[in-house]
Amino acid sequence: MNSVDIIYRIKLGPDRLETFNFRLDEETFDLIGDDVPNPPQWTELEYSQCAHCPLSKEEHSHCPLALQMHSIVDRFHDTRSIDEVVVEVVTEERRVRQKTGLQRVVASMLDLIYPICGCPKTAFMKPLARFHLPLCSEEETIFRVTGMYLLAQYFLSRTASGKGRIEFDGLTDIYTELHTLNTAVARRLQSATTSDSTKNAITLVDMYSTLVPLLLEDELVEMRGFFLAYLPDGEEKPKTVTNYLEKAKAFSLDLDNLKLTPTEEEKRRDDLPDWLKEAKGIMGPYLPDDVDDKKPVVPGEATKPAAFVTSDGLKLELTPMDEANKNDE
Repeated sequence: MNSVDIIYRIKLGPDRLETFNFRLDEETFDLIGDDVPNPPQWTELEYSQCAHCPLSKEEHSHCPLALQMHSIVDRFHDTRSIDEVVVEVVTEERRVRQKTGLQRVVASMLDLIYPICGCPKTAFMKPLARFHLPLCSEEETIFRVTGMYLLAQYFLSRTASGKGRIEFDGLTDIYTELHTLNTAVARRLQSATTSDSTKNAITLVDMYSTLVPLLLEDELVEMRGFFLAYLPDGEEKPKTVTNYLEKAKAFSLDLDNLKLTPTEEEKRRDDLPDWLKEAKGIMGPYLPDDVDDKKPVVPGEATKPAAFVTSDGLKLELTPMDEANKNDE
């Protein structure tokens, strides 16, 4: 079987090199993975299964994404997310080498694994995996996903249904479902490892699920200048829909120092930047809920685990297993 290979070589120290060879089927671009012997319990399909997962236990005993993540998690048990590493990514077209934080490297690998692992909720991003861009920035991500989505709409318009549309509502829906998936994956990882390198990587991946829909329209207005050769002369530049993009750019996202730490509930509001608090009104499904004043703890009463909140105010909330199971019923 012919394959397209993407190799990550991660140097964690003078005597330690971890190599990941991701092989994609040349025709379907599905991941050609080895069978996982004795996969751990946290990879089972029904273990913190996504609320919107269409897979059944009868056909899939294990979550396809969790199975592919197992190799990464298993090799980084003894690492920290802020560990500085040198990564080299090799594709057929180029070789990329960079010194950065481990969590950012793992997040980049997850960007590759997500679409090609066999999960039906992430398959929409498969073209991005085929043309994988390691360690891509926010602007690069928006340019790539919007281009991919519009090309998909072109192909859809050429089918019998002819339903292709030049709008991004469908792309926003995809990111909404990715946010749901990331939250479930974060719950799985609580049992998978004590290391925060993979957990924080999930937070970085989910950060884009949050920010891309929020900043999409304004980012496209910014990019409009790249396409002036296509546009009529003298055409007035459209105004930005919101001013969140400018504020987001001013709000530095220091990815190498981003930490996923449990914080007290009453501190969540203070951890959010003002622009993100304002945006929360229109992005309810993505952003942290307002919190009530701290309530006294009643002895014997079950308490909800503190949410994991990044230093930049982005959150993945961990739902207890029994509560998650009730919600899924």
